[in-house]
Amino acid sequence: MKYLLALLCSIVVLNVSAQTDPYAPYQKDKNLPYFKITSVGGKEITNKNLPKYKYQMIIIFSPDCPHCEHEAAEINKYADKFKNVLMIWDSYKDMPSIKKFAEKYNMIGKPNIIIGRDPEFMLPSFFRPTMTPFVAIYENNKLKKIYEKGAEVFELLKNIDSK
Repeated sequence: MKYLLALLCSIVVLNVSAQTDPYAPYQKDKNLPYFKITSVGGKEITNKNLPKYKYQMIIIFSPDCPHCEHEAAEINKYADKFKNVLMIWDSYKDMPSIKKFAEKYNMIGKPNIIIGRDPEFMLPSFFRPTMTPFVAIYENNKLKKIYEKGAEVFELLKNIDSK
């Protein structure tokens, strides 16, 4: 009986400690995470069916965030420098707000931009952002750089071959 009680206590302690892990999963797993995004066009996109690009940039944003709007405007201004980057813009907000943001910053119809909603909240769970925009840059599906508070466009360009 003592052994059974000790085993149950161990399981409870391990379970509680696993739930309070202070490290976000991206700090342990440097691979591009699993996700499923519904794009503003209604298409379901996962990490398994992404177009092939050397760089992937995940941007967790909110359409009503002034910093996110600044980030989008700057990236749009220098769009020609990001042609070899697949940009994945993910928001938790409602789809009409996301679509309005995408239209405002000329994101719809660009082959290297995916913008939409992660209905299962996989990316925010993986990165645990504390503010938006949150930017993760991957090179060949391996984590290269994190910007927890967004980044100026020239800082982003330092991490990619933007020729």
